[in-house]
Amino acid sequence: MSTRSILYLLATFIFSSAAFADQQTYIREYTYQASEADSKITARAIALQEVKRELLNELGTHVSALVKQQSSSDGKKLDSEEIETLSAGFTRIEILDEKWNGVVYLLKAQIKADPEEVLKSLHEMLDADKKQKQISQLSGDLSKTQDELSLISSEKIQISESLTQSKRETDAALAEISHLKKQLEEKQTENSRKKLESEYLIQINQLTLNDWVETANKSYQKGDYIDSIYWFKKAAAQGHAAAQNSLGYIYKNGNGVPQDYKQAFYWYKKAATQGNEHAQDKLGYMYTHGIGVTQNYKQALYWYQKAADQGNAAAKTNLGYMYEHGNGVTQDYIQALYWYEEAAGQGDAHAQNNLGFMFAHGNGVTQDYIQAMHWYQKAADQGNAAAQNNLGFMYENGNGVSQDYIQAVYLYQKAADQGFEKAQYHLGTLYENGYGVTKNLKQAAYWYKKSSDKGYEKAKIALNNIQGIK
Repeated sequence: MSTRSILYLLATFIFSSAAFADQQTYIREYTYQASEADSKITARAIALQEVKRELLNELGTHVSALVKQQSSSDGKKLDSEEIETLSAGFTRIEILDEKWNGVVYLLKAQIKADPEEVLKSLHEMLDADKKQKQISQLSGDLSKTQDELSLISSEKIQISESLTQSKRETDAALAEISHLKKQLEEKQTENSRKKLESEYLIQINQLTLNDWVETANKSYQKGDYIDSIYWFKKAAAQGHAAAQNSLGYIYKNGNGVPQDYKQAFYWYKKAATQGNEHAQDKLGYMYTHGIGVTQNYKQALYWYQKAADQGNAAAKTNLGYMYEHGNGVTQDYIQALYWYEEAAGQGDAHAQNNLGFMFAHGNGVTQDYIQAMHWYQKAADQGNAAAQNNLGFMYENGNGVSQDYIQAVYLYQKAADQGFEKAQYHLGTLYENGYGVTKNLKQAAYWYKKSSDKGYEKAKIALNNIQGIK
């Protein structure tokens, strides 16, 4: 059985910056040739997903052309697959026409989108500096430990993770549907045919669930949490792991519902048990800190390991942290280094910072300020506040680099603006002593108080001392 698609372009696309200034319309018509196992519902589900794929691919092609002219503020560029995947969260597909004659399902649909606006939205989602500012806003006046910040950073890209997972599952389901369809066309025994038809329906159901999750993500992104929760719950009730993971996030943060750690734990565990790596990492975090469940380092290690085995960088970082500090396991710097290096190689900013710290202090490795600077810089370039603070400390003290108070002030300021209390304290000391900036006791007191309000003891002492100066 064959499928065919017909592309209609309503506009002529000229690949220049001017061509992207206005909204473009993309239309595709997809004809699906049904098999004996297909009903109207199954044929429509397949046709809808196929036409969506082609529309998003067409949009992604034009956004990719724009990427060649622009890059995000942190210098990163999106690849075509990322664009196509994440564009699903910013666009609405409109059905123009659909027909079913019992054998063929014809579906015509369109997307209207301004590629420039889509690219802007994608950069806002993925831009590292903006993510860190969002983290700071979430932190509020509460003091956050480094691993807490790691969790928030991971959860802030919840939408992109869910969209990516949904696309993988959709692609896998469509591939399996095509494979099963071919098998059903061949001669089968009655029992084997029933089994194949059952598997076929399972894959069709996966397409429907993924559609619900995509709808939920769009509602979530618009801030319509009630609608988002409705669709996530529909999918979660039928065992969709990514939807269960998303519900865990929503309940943990109280978005559209009262904050409920027990409910968050419940949904994370549902998803983790099904193998969702993000939920496994977050479940490990909840066990680590006793959130919604009794603290249990052994269980935390178990779930971190599960996620790390699937390549999850955040879980690898968390495993490294457990080994570095001996939480639930004998302290082991060599194991900590191993996991940090694994995650750092995947670009995890928190792992890069932690790796820098181990080189700076000679934990499990020969002290090496050059290597420390290297990893701190990589993390700082991603907007990691802890790394910016640590890098500032290296410049302030001339460790592995020529002493440079001006650069130290710059880096401390970046971290302090994100609410990082240690950087706020260090910035206060530079203002108090006039290192790299004009001496200013009022500014020193301002930053000491910021840090002190977050419970940093050194800042409390410094604030009391400076307030005693007449």
